[in-house]
Amino acid sequence: MNTANQNEYQGIDDLINQNLFDMMSEFVEIQTFRTGLLDETTVVANLEKIQQILLRDTEEFNKNQKMHRLESFDWKETITKTENGEEKKTTHWLFGLRLGAGKHKITVCSHLDTVPPGSIDDWDDDPFRLLKKMRSYPEGPEQEFYVGRGSIDDKGPAIVAFNVLKAVAKRYDGSPKLDNITVELLFDTSEETEMSMPHYLNNNPDDRPDFGLIYDGVWTVRAEKGIERPFFSITGNSEVTEGAWIDQMLTPLGPSNQIPGSATVTIKSTSPDQLQEIADNVKQWYEEYAFDDETYRRADMTSHLDGIKNELKIETKVKGAQHGSAPNENREIGANPLVSLANFLGGLVDNGILVSNETGVMCQFISWAWGTTVYGEHHSQLLEKNDDVFKKGNGTTYAVTRFHTKPKSVQLELDVRYAIGHHSITWDGKTEGMLEGISNFPEVFNELTEEFNKNAAHQVMITTKTAVAPDIRLTEGDTFRKIANAFEKVMNVATPALAIGGGTDAKGDNNLMAGGALFINRLGPPINFHGFNEGVPVGDLKNGARIIYRLFVDEIETSS
Repeated sequence: MNTANQNEYQGIDDLINQNLFDMMSEFVEIQTFRTGLLDETTVVANLEKIQQILLRDTEEFNKNQKMHRLESFDWKETITKTENGEEKKTTHWLFGLRLGAGKHKITVCSHLDTVPPGSIDDWDDDPFRLLKKMRSYPEGPEQEFYVGRGSIDDKGPAIVAFNVLKAVAKRYDGSPKLDNITVELLFDTSEETEMSMPHYLNNNPDDRPDFGLIYDGVWTVRAEKGIERPFFSITGNSEVTEGAWIDQMLTPLGPSNQIPGSATVTIKSTSPDQLQEIADNVKQWYEEYAFDDETYRRADMTSHLDGIKNELKIETKVKGAQHGSAPNENREIGANPLVSLANFLGGLVDNGILVSNETGVMCQFISWAWGTTVYGEHHSQLLEKNDDVFKKGNGTTYAVTRFHTKPKSVQLELDVRYAIGHHSITWDGKTEGMLEGISNFPEVFNELTEEFNKNAAHQVMITTKTAVAPDIRLTEGDTFRKIANAFEKVMNVATPALAIGGGTDAKGDNNLMAGGALFINRLGPPINFHGFNEGVPVGDLKNGARIIYRLFVDEIETSS
């Protein structure tokens, strides 16, 4: 295998060493999460601040360029949707930088929005102040990490890509080789929610790249699962006249693609003595509770009895991975607090300690449908699917992520990442791209709830939507081979070909493929995508910078 001259990368290495931490500190400090405490106006204003930082740095860089300068561009569209009878405006926005003016276009895309931090108290430090820390990764000696919200997903990679573009511009300043190619860097501003990239490409077909890397995730992604968004509900919130009951059960505000940081339940009783008895025993009951798997690792639990309010509060806390696409990883070495608490409470309803009200029945439903499993093993004919692309142990996964007791209903959300067998149209085994049609989950979940409802005290209803279909690339295809060649020249090993649950901006376009920033497909601590104490191994970013640089250089040289 060819090993490129290491001196060739000195320029990009220097830029990363000089700029990465300081610029990432600025980006992390600026909060750009949705589905949280920030309103859309604030999020957009903060993203504009990041845009201005990039433009300021670009202007300074261009002063030293003799001929080929980085050119900025900006694209926005606002559409109106009707949700629950109300009109809602949504803005798709991305911006970026271009080098060169040729017809052949190569692109790298990252995103600047993040998921919410969750409970800041559960972070070791301020999530919006970037810190340097030493962490063991994956299981070897400690190495340097940059820790803060967005450090790995995806502000850190975005800054790396920006510096690579500057290094390429400096190398080819004044070269006629840039007459035949356009090298482009895109920043999506809503990847975690609306994904602006596909809308941009649909509205601007002439700007579609001939080749593009989505720098978000892990090296190298040849297939992404479909994503389904089911919404289970029980109408009503019955008044209990005798006994103890779950008055309210909540997870923190946040997106459905994030395993919650905690789950909290309030139990009340018509009898103070009964509530005291439950309070006295609940910890022991929880520790002794027979989950569906005797090796199951339950979440840590605390409880507090308020005798004046006549209520018992119980809280469980997350352990391990929090990305919604990785419930399997969470279960292996961590614990989903909602899964632990719902299964336990469902058991208390089963044995009559708690009244079977709407919230209690929803806990029973979670326990009956999934228990503590993540692959659907409790109802394998309906829920468990794997195939030649998403193999056993990497098939359809179910992350139970959001639970809310409302005044007139109980609501449950899951993050489902699904294999080909859960799609309405199968794959022919040879065609690249996103599968046509939607999932078959409307039928699957209707059958599941109908079976449960036969013996349920309250009826569970289901609405579900396919967010995106499975998307598959061939490892012998041009897009994969371009990335693989650059990867192998830099790393001197064959590139992995991964089928993952995460959804990226590569979906739906065969000229795009996701790769980087990580080199190991593990999303939990010490990385913790979407989770507390999110961090990025600096060495992975530096190696990624070299691979992207190699990609750009190879494309420029072969197109000239």
